[in-house]
Amino acid sequence: MIASRSRSLLAGLAFVLAGSSSAFAVDGQAFADRLKAVMDSQSTQLSFSGVSTDDDDVILKGAQITPNGPAAQPVPLGDVRFADVTGSTADGWRAGRVEIADVDQTEDGTRVTVSGIRAEGVQIKGTNDKSASLSPIFFEKGQIDGVSVFKDGKTVASLENGRIETLPAANGGYRSNFGVGRFLLDATSMQDGPQPSPLVALGYPQLTGDLTGSGAWDPQTGALTLDPLQLEVENAGALSFSYTITGYTPSFIQSLAQLTEQMKASQGANDGAGMAVIGLISQLYLRSAELSFTDRSLTNKLLDYYAKQNNQSREQLVDQLVGALPLALSYLQNPDFQAQVTAAVRDFLQNPRMINISIAPPSPVPATQLLGAAMGAPQTLPQILNLTVRSGN
Repeated sequence: MIASRSRSLLAGLAFVLAGSSSAFAVDGQAFADRLKAVMDSQSTQLSFSGVSTDDDDVILKGAQITPNGPAAQPVPLGDVRFADVTGSTADGWRAGRVEIADVDQTEDGTRVTVSGIRAEGVQIKGTNDKSASLSPIFFEKGQIDGVSVFKDGKTVASLENGRIETLPAANGGYRSNFGVGRFLLDATSMQDGPQPSPLVALGYPQLTGDLTGSGAWDPQTGALTLDPLQLEVENAGALSFSYTITGYTPSFIQSLAQLTEQMKASQGANDGAGMAVIGLISQLYLRSAELSFTDRSLTNKLLDYYAKQNNQSREQLVDQLVGALPLALSYLQNPDFQAQVTAAVRDFLQNPRMINISIAPPSPVPATQLLGAAMGAPQTLPQILNLTVRSGN
């Protein structure tokens, strides 16, 4: 008797659990609609032919994306599976991972392939969440194994191991690391007519290199930092760029979003939009910026190439370029800065190593002050920004 009741109880429990699993299955259509709306707000149109679910997975059938723009072409993605989906449109959605089928498109003799597209920790902001964020869609990790462009069966360009990782910070902000493991550009494919392309003439039939970078956002101070973006081109040179601006706070982001919606609704007919934009810009400050180039043979090759094109010696070309700087910088009406730039450029061209442009004001400079100085008193900009140009190691 007891055994019979136990079996009945277990069977009933199994039925309840099975019914609960079905009752609380993910709402795939709601997830898809919210994703579509969020991507549209980010200037990318998402379309699909249908939606299905498989337990906690959501599959978008025949998906494709189209960036906003007059000449933008849709990119077919096929069936896209979002795994381990939880949440709601009001509170926000999360997908544990998403993998997109490889892309292989051919148009007008050009073939493009993209492989290994995937992301982890995809989060979509809910409609009840009124807090400001850098983007309403966020993912912890993203990866593209490879992208290739072929023309007439020959590789024109490619990149490998494109990646981004975004980590939450203790202050509610984010820190991201991103990069491209290797890229290639075949200059021989750019040849137009019997003459070789300038890159081939310079000795770069192929350009290869890598790209890395990291950035951060602190919502408490509104500090938005790139530190740094580094582009390395083999046997040519390395470019590094970094900056920090402040004032990019949650309230600034909300105001910017509201202004954008107002301008869309008025189709540019809002007379107060200009003043509103200036009001927003006044909240931003430039704390620092730096741009540097480290030569790995590119500069000498460029000087030799253009000296030959102009029937000059390299020394004559350098003198010509340096001699043009005073006139180009005369609008600044700042002889000291003009002399600094001229000396740095001459030193770099005569002995290419590294040239650096640095902005390091003693305190953050309001963006409106920079605009006002640029229009009314450009000679003050080097002092306001503590702007320096130098060359050396």
